[in-house]
Amino acid sequence: MSALKVYSTSVTGSREIKSQQSEVTRILDGKNIKYELVDISQDNVLREEMRAKAGNPKAIPPQIVNGDHYCGDYELFVEAVEQNTLQEFLKLA
Repeated sequence: MSALKVYSTSVTGSREIKSQQSEVTRILDGKNIKYELVDISQDNVLREEMRAKAGNPKAIPPQIVNGDHYCGDYELFVEAVEQNTLQEFLKLA
């Protein structure tokens, strides 16, 4: 499996979070970029891991990490897509 991880949650009342998660996975799937979806709602340890990697104790999904390198959140992801720098953003280039 690829080192690219997308931290998400299957349990949220927030339509915004659901929509952002869907958009990230849709774009990655559309570009045939392999990733692992990590559901933080299954275990608090995963949520803490996501927040530690993001360097933000209040970070919310989606958060994107490649190996030990924190890539960014939804806003940074969308910015990279718009600027055609997704490969660099995901640390794949």
